[in-house]
Amino acid sequence: MLVNHREVLNHSRCSMRFASSGGYSVLHSSGLQHWFKNWQGLRKHKLTASTFAAAIGFFHRRRLQLWLEKIGAIEPFSGNLATCWSNIKEEEALERYKLITGNSVLFPEFQVYGNRNAGDDWLGASPDGVVDRLVYGLPSRGVLEIKCPFFDGNMKKATPWSRIPLYCVPQAQGLMEILDRDWMDFYVWTPKGSSLFRVYRDAEYWDVLKMVLSDFWWNHVQPAREICRLKKYRPKIVS
Repeated sequence: MLVNHREVLNHSRCSMRFASSGGYSVLHSSGLQHWFKNWQGLRKHKLTASTFAAAIGFFHRRRLQLWLEKIGAIEPFSGNLATCWSNIKEEEALERYKLITGNSVLFPEFQVYGNRNAGDDWLGASPDGVVDRLVYGLPSRGVLEIKCPFFDGNMKKATPWSRIPLYCVPQAQGLMEILDRDWMDFYVWTPKGSSLFRVYRDAEYWDVLKMVLSDFWWNHVQPAREICRLKKYRPKIVS
């Protein structure tokens, strides 16, 4: 795990130089960005729901990369071909979801958990949409998550998911908790069809998840940030 912060920080200098050496990428073109989410500045100093799986160790080396991003040693992940595909297809997927379900979808701003729980403002979420409806006269409050899988660019393999991958569960439960919603419609769109899953809020799952996220944030990210701050602002001693 991430315990020797000073040693890893020294190794990260090469990563930082490499990350900042490239020029403009076509992936940053305005036409390939998300159609309404422009929240990179708000996300930078938060742990957001889309990174929860990485923070708790789901992906090889992604936890270390996320740690380096959050302490400012490397630039935050800004996208790849898969995210660009999702950005340009999400509007089409949204219209298909509304046609299938008949639901109206609202688009909230970036959400901070601390708005509901003082001291938890290090957690945030950027939902694809929220759904408010009445069921038998009672309010039913949900959140929408849209996935447009890239399949490494091979659309011959583009079949809708038959189940929700385990690595998506932390994001799903995090979104429901941070937005205070009872359920999620998890919609997977592909050119060959789509699948829709209903996920319900699980308070016990969130309690365990938050404990692991807190360990990552307070025992690894924050101490390393303090080391970086002291190195950056250490006064020169003149003899």
